[in-house]
Amino acid sequence: MSWTEPGWMDESLINQLELIALLAITIVVIRYVLGKFITSLVQRGGISIGTKATLIRMIDLVLLSSFLIISVNIVTASLTPYAIVAILGILVLTFFYYEVKQFAAYITLQMFKHVKGRNAEIFLHGYSEPIRGRIVELTPLTSTIEDIFGNKIYIPNTLLIESAIKEHNPSINLRIILNLAEGEDVVELFGKVKSAFKNIDLGPFRFNESHIIIKSLDTTTLVIDVRLSAIALPIRNPDVLRILDQLSKSLQKYKPVLEIV
Repeated sequence: MSWTEPGWMDESLINQLELIALLAITIVVIRYVLGKFITSLVQRGGISIGTKATLIRMIDLVLLSSFLIISVNIVTASLTPYAIVAILGILVLTFFYYEVKQFAAYITLQMFKHVKGRNAEIFLHGYSEPIRGRIVELTPLTSTIEDIFGNKIYIPNTLLIESAIKEHNPSINLRIILNLAEGEDVVELFGKVKSAFKNIDLGPFRFNESHIIIKSLDTTTLVIDVRLSAIALPIRNPDVLRILDQLSKSLQKYKPVLEIV
C-alpha cells in the first residue's frame, strides 16, 4: 500500500485540478455569453447602461461565488458549502425581500420600451385618479414620474409594474364664462372665441378647434371648455398667465371669467 497510495493521491489531485479547470472554462464561457446578451439589449434600447453595469456586477458575483463553492466541493467532497449557500440565500430573501422584489420589477420595467420617456396616464392600483406625466428615471428601488408642471412623484417599481399605462397627450383645460347681452348671437360669439385663440400668442400650447365645446348656456351666460395641448414641458405658470391675460383683453366686452379646470 505504501507504494500505491502516493500514486493514487497524485491521480486524485490531477482529476480535481482537471475538474476545476473545466469549471473555470465553463464559468468564463457563461460570463462571455451573458455579457454579449446584455450588451445586445443595451444596443437595442431594451435596458439602460446603468442597468447593464448593475447586472454585470451581479452576474460576476454569482459566477465567482459559484466557482469557489463548487471548487471547494470538488476538493473536500463535502456538502457543507451548499448548505451554507442555502442558509445565506434564505437570510438574504428574509431580510432583503423588499429590495429584491423592487429590483426584479426594475429589470422587468427596463424591458418595456413604451414605459420610459413617454407621456402617459398611469392608473395605480388602489387610486381612483391616474397620475399624468412621464417616467423620467428608473432606479433599482423606485421610479420617478414628472407631471406636466415639473413636479416629481416617486413610486415603488412593483406598484408601477402592476399599473395600467395609457398614452396621454399633455394638456390644460380652460373654462371660459362669458356674460351675454340681451339678444346676443351665441353662434357668432362662439366663433369669436375660436378666432381669439387663433389670433393670440399661445406660446408652448397648440389650439385645435375640435377641442372646444359649449359646456352650458342660459339666458345670461355662456360657458365654454377648451383643451390646449402642450407642445413643450414642463408647463409654467407665466405661460398660462400670458394666455389668460390675452384672452381677457380679447373678450373683455363679455366680462370673461377664466378658470383652469
